[in-house]
Amino acid sequence: MKVIILEEGADLDALSCAYGVLLLYQDAYLLKPSLLSRRASEVFKRFKERFRILEELPQEFDLVLVDAHHVEEYKLPGVKEIYIFDHHPKAPKGFKGKVDEVGSATTLVVEELQRLNVDISPEDATLLALGIYEDTGSLTYEGTTERDALALAWLLKKGANLRTIREFLRESLSKEEIDFLSKSLVALEKLFIDGSKVVVFVLRSEEYNPDFLQVAYRLEDVKDADAFFVIVSVGSKTYLFGRGLKGRFDTSKILEAFGGGGHSFASAVKLENVSAERLKTLLVQLLKGENPAIRVRDVMNYPPFALREDMTVEEALISLAERNFAGAPVLDQEGRLVGVVYKKVLLKVAKLFPSKQVKDFMQTQFHTLSPEDFVWDAEAILSTYGEKLIPVVEDQKLVGVITRLDLMQTLIKQTEPLKPSHRKVQLPKEVEELARVVGKICQELGFKGYLVGGVVRDILMGRRIWDLDFVVEGDGIKVAERFAQHYRVNVHPFPEFGTAHLKVGDFKIEFATTRRETYPHPGAYPVVEPASLKEDLFRRDFTINAMAISVMEEDFGTLIDYFGGLRDLKDKLIRILHPLSFVEDPVRILRALRFAGRFDFKLSKSTEKAMLNALSMHLLKQASRGRLLKELTLAFREEKLLDILKLYRQYKVLEELIDGFQWSQDLELKLEKLKEVVSWHKIEFPDKKLEYGWLYLVILLEKVKGEEFLRDMSAPAWVRELYRTYKEQAKEVIRKLHQAKKPSEVYLTLKGFSEPFYLLLAIEESLRPKIVLYMEKLSKLKVDVSRFSGLKGKELGKAIENEKLRLMDETFTLT
Repeated sequence: MKVIILEEGADLDALSCAYGVLLLYQDAYLLKPSLLSRRASEVFKRFKERFRILEELPQEFDLVLVDAHHVEEYKLPGVKEIYIFDHHPKAPKGFKGKVDEVGSATTLVVEELQRLNVDISPEDATLLALGIYEDTGSLTYEGTTERDALALAWLLKKGANLRTIREFLRESLSKEEIDFLSKSLVALEKLFIDGSKVVVFVLRSEEYNPDFLQVAYRLEDVKDADAFFVIVSVGSKTYLFGRGLKGRFDTSKILEAFGGGGHSFASAVKLENVSAERLKTLLVQLLKGENPAIRVRDVMNYPPFALREDMTVEEALISLAERNFAGAPVLDQEGRLVGVVYKKVLLKVAKLFPSKQVKDFMQTQFHTLSPEDFVWDAEAILSTYGEKLIPVVEDQKLVGVITRLDLMQTLIKQTEPLKPSHRKVQLPKEVEELARVVGKICQELGFKGYLVGGVVRDILMGRRIWDLDFVVEGDGIKVAERFAQHYRVNVHPFPEFGTAHLKVGDFKIEFATTRRETYPHPGAYPVVEPASLKEDLFRRDFTINAMAISVMEEDFGTLIDYFGGLRDLKDKLIRILHPLSFVEDPVRILRALRFAGRFDFKLSKSTEKAMLNALSMHLLKQASRGRLLKELTLAFREEKLLDILKLYRQYKVLEELIDGFQWSQDLELKLEKLKEVVSWHKIEFPDKKLEYGWLYLVILLEKVKGEEFLRDMSAPAWVRELYRTYKEQAKEVIRKLHQAKKPSEVYLTLKGFSEPFYLLLAIEESLRPKIVLYMEKLSKLKVDVSRFSGLKGKELGKAIENEKLRLMDETFTLT
């Protein structure tokens, strides 16, 4: 049995070619396709009964690939022989079938049907003609050959129905395609290179759409171009397709730089963890004849510094300290690479074993790269395995070293040509007044000022603004001082950071100077210097927080968006700016989940993948404990804390932060019940201001030793006291409440504890009526003290208390 397997998203040419194989071989079957392009799907739906379909693979079969020859992607058990029908010239050896350079793969099957004199019906001819017409653009695309035309002529002779063909191959864009473009089109750029018009499209979508290339073909900007390139970002994958006029523009030469290939007039490549915007920058540089940093050789440090394995720990530390290096490759006496060692490890053992050799403490399991590997291969290693440096090896010899800092500097350089999208934004009235004052001061000083970060995001989302962050291309502190003089308020400058804080009315305002960090050499401490707005924004966490609004008079209210933040805001996505984001700063893991929970956003697929990599490396355990706990504190102040906690559970975050912590169904149920209690308390006691987030934390820490954790978090004293009380006394109090038969017994059991403690007890639903009675009635009960005019001191207190107990039992009943 022969089984045809179509690639995911197979187009109409692949489907028609598969149908031709069914006509060619009576023992051939088509494995039911999982995803087809829109046109292919419509045709398959119409003519499904004409296909011999298999629902699952048999134990043994001959594999048939059509319009594809990537056999390595189909290493399936039970495959005996491989048949390929493909019009891409490169194919593996030892296959049966037919591979030749024609416009359509279906043409090759039609030629075989002709050669064998297979009789076909008009419906068969129509199905086959559809594939040839689509893949050759009705015989108008580059790559169309005389053989394609002859194959069509034979099919027309056999009765192919042109009306049906017109129905499926309409040229106008459908509503769905227009919607797809409006949501997905990120950029369109026209270039004129050596007399040729070249168009570059960038599309971005979280889901794969098989029709993106066919849609691009039908756009007016493409029809008169000598070549066009389509870049499509789907999750963590980015596809690059090139199409050019035969003899006028060779797209394969351009795509070879990225490891792609194909015809001179039709080529493609698929990359992992390379953003569409970044790929566009590199593509445009290549088209203009520049030499962007694509390969490891372009960014590695050469000649490489290395330590010898027989050096002592003390000698190695001196060598690293002299160069400000955090680590280095290790060579044996013959100069062979045998390991990698880090300064951090050597410092730990230096006091005890200063005379021991480096080889005793080096890592012998490590990754290497060759100079011809791609820069993003290095990024993938660093973001997946957490290594800080990668030795570069050629012919088994160390020829270079590449570090995180090298890659970050490369990423920054590759964002420099990015052009921002602009649009006008209406600022809230009270924010506009302050922003115009900042703009005026910047104008007087010859600077440029912008609102940035979370305030921009919140303005676009129509949320209330409390904090304002301004950045200044110039001197942020100087602007802050002038601003403070204008409003006659105090300013608090921090010269070492180039920032200043102040308050005007209800607004907390921060001014900062746009800055860059440069490194004289790998491992050196950064030198801070003024930078452009773009560089400042690139160092932020997520695209939705990396936008700015100009406050200058000439373009006041103009949104500046380099990284697609506005689009992600509309699509409700949290997206990191580059693949090393979580490795550089693991605290961003908590921030990502906090924003996702607060706004009900999702993580983009590439962001989620990068986060899972960072968590698998336990990077949270290596991050600054203080910064992690500060971020966690912010999360526990969020209105949608429970949604954030659900994300924490999904990604197993708290297990990384709290020793011994484990989620359980009982814990989840308690948190849900606490939410009900908190909602009731907010309604019934609106004047009582409680930070409810701390109550959730107490419940989370119930089964672990939480005292130290709360101390590390700088939790308020009342929270630490609540935690101790709850752990030590809750069980006994709950037991007594269950046994209480009279209101006075409830009163005596609960008297003297804090209100947050009562809320925690109320998690147990059966106790809620008693706790509510105490909080709303019993604790507020007053007695007429005039009746006890002859008593004083303890006797008076005791009499009042006894009267309270009597009144409680007379007035109230337990339900």
